[in-house]
Amino acid sequence: MKKLISLKIKLFTLTVISLGFQSSALALSVISEKIIFLNEDGIDYVRYDTTRTSHHSYDIWFKKQKEQSPEQHLKDYLYLYPNEYQWDSEAQPEHDLLRIAAGSYATLVQGKLVKGDDIHIGADGVYTYTNWDGKTRGAGKHYGIWNKPDRFSQLVYAWVFPKNFNIISYQSNRKGKWVKRNNTITYYGKDVNDLVFTIKYQPRSNIVYRDLVKTLNQHTQGPGQIRLEQSAKGVKVTLAATVLFGSGSSELSHSGKVILQRLARALSKRDDIKVIVEGHSDNNTIKGSLGKRYKTNWELSSMRSLNVLHYMAENDIAESRLESRAYGSMRPIASNASAQGRAQNRRIEIVIMDVK
Repeated sequence: MKKLISLKIKLFTLTVISLGFQSSALALSVISEKIIFLNEDGIDYVRYDTTRTSHHSYDIWFKKQKEQSPEQHLKDYLYLYPNEYQWDSEAQPEHDLLRIAAGSYATLVQGKLVKGDDIHIGADGVYTYTNWDGKTRGAGKHYGIWNKPDRFSQLVYAWVFPKNFNIISYQSNRKGKWVKRNNTITYYGKDVNDLVFTIKYQPRSNIVYRDLVKTLNQHTQGPGQIRLEQSAKGVKVTLAATVLFGSGSSELSHSGKVILQRLARALSKRDDIKVIVEGHSDNNTIKGSLGKRYKTNWELSSMRSLNVLHYMAENDIAESRLESRAYGSMRPIASNASAQGRAQNRRIEIVIMDVK
């Protein structure tokens, strides 16, 4: 008599996968490893899964999609071993089964964490991931990462973080041993099932972001004149051209110098950052006296970027950490069809990137 062993994994809500193994009624060893390689954006990832068992075969279950061939389920798979398989779309009304005649498997899958579902990003810049929503359950009321009818004999669950993130905390609802090595955390569990993991991490640039929030709050401007944004790769300060320069000029204004002095003071003591000054413009043809000095918006945006860079260097930002870029009208953030949109496009963006 034979039983069906089903392993259902919910990881990153990409695809719910159920693995079915045909075996004897005796409990057999199931050893599983799951390794997540996180991208620098903190959202994209590549996941390596492998399971070694003494079963003779297994099925991978994919929920059927309308007007989609079964082979489309593998569009995010970079690697599948063994690569000899057959599709069965008739055995289950709601699932396509990928049937592989082997006792073990390995896959490499690329995916993206879903904000508000898999991952939550707090106002403090902390990323919080969990693999279970606290409500959804599978067959036999299983949840999280689970195996049926046997428990996992051994389960290894690891995250490899890029250098631009700090690991804050990690925990599981099941007993096991956690090991942290450099930028990698790994959970080792034995005789476990129904596992829920909660992992928190934060961009290294978060400290810079908090410092700049205080700095920029001390210098108020009109709405939209100064914008501060944080991403996994760093911090971006967007300054309207009217904040830094006089009308129709590439020379820094007094108020512009005050703002840059404050920024330089907040950044000058850090040796772990790179500061990129980007010049942007609208698409209007330059006229008048300014047009005599600069033939195109590209040249104007370049000079404005360089003037900002030189002033920051004069205020104790190491030249080796400064870079100037000019994009002219090539990267608009608003429509150039209106005066308001053109004003938004005339700007300096200062990007502060972590380099450690």
